[in-house]
Amino acid sequence: MRIRIIAAVALGLALSACSQADKPAEDTSAGSTSTAPKPFTAAEKAQVDKATAEYTTYVQEELAGLVDGTTEFVAALKSGNDDEARAIYPNARTRWERVETIAAEFGDLDPAIDAREAGLSEGEEWTGWHRLEKDLWPARATNYTPLTDAEQAKLADKLLADTKTIQEQGEDLKITVTDIVEGSQGLLEEIAGGKVTGEEEYWSRTDLWDFQANLDGAWKGFDLLKPVIEGRDAKLAAKIDEQFGAVQGLLDATKRADEFVTYDKLTKAQIKELSNAVNALGESVAEVSAVLP
Repeated sequence: MRIRIIAAVALGLALSACSQADKPAEDTSAGSTSTAPKPFTAAEKAQVDKATAEYTTYVQEELAGLVDGTTEFVAALKSGNDDEARAIYPNARTRWERVETIAAEFGDLDPAIDAREAGLSEGEEWTGWHRLEKDLWPARATNYTPLTDAEQAKLADKLLADTKTIQEQGEDLKITVTDIVEGSQGLLEEIAGGKVTGEEEYWSRTDLWDFQANLDGAWKGFDLLKPVIEGRDAKLAAKIDEQFGAVQGLLDATKRADEFVTYDKLTKAQIKELSNAVNALGESVAEVSAVLP
């Protein structure tokens, strides 16, 4: 999808350059028209302030929930109840996936809890959720040696300690309207780049739980800013609303008895349909940046 977009833009620029060659240069003096969005009105500023405050609270609540879920996961692991740990794993991780695009705020703690094996640098220590995921679901691994109880407990304790530090640091977050807009775009890119492809939860195949959580976070950001977006471009707001609903409908269709199927149970047609819908939604959400100052 991105390749086609880039090609189309390049062609458009080339045609534009040709058509402009025979035209006189445009006046770029102070009297020329600007395409930059108008600054927020006082009423819009009040709506934006409300949205940023509510989104900050949302992020902090999700991080608090992440600590709770991680605590349960670690307790199950350390008690030797692997089946319970497997059941907790995808639901606990949704708390992180909903707010994943603020991960950069936490520096090295992000890869410490969420690095995937495929993304490791040579010699880099692997810790966090996905290291423990591989140990709980080793079926796809070749010549895998399971962690000892002591190794598993050490990794679990570090995961919980790092998660608690993230939650504490989250209390000082200062989120802007740009953070919300770019965060929503980023979460949709996360879906397109890792969840809809089945790369994120390689061992457990629980990618659809992450997909839903990323969608939740992006939708939350849009909903909070929707009054402002509607006031500036009602057609765009309605289109995004409809597209969010369309993606959710496709995702709901992958559930069996109110729970998502694992990624390997999806058909190629379902994966393509989900991918196309997410890409279309992402392109529309990207237009919001041109509407808001």
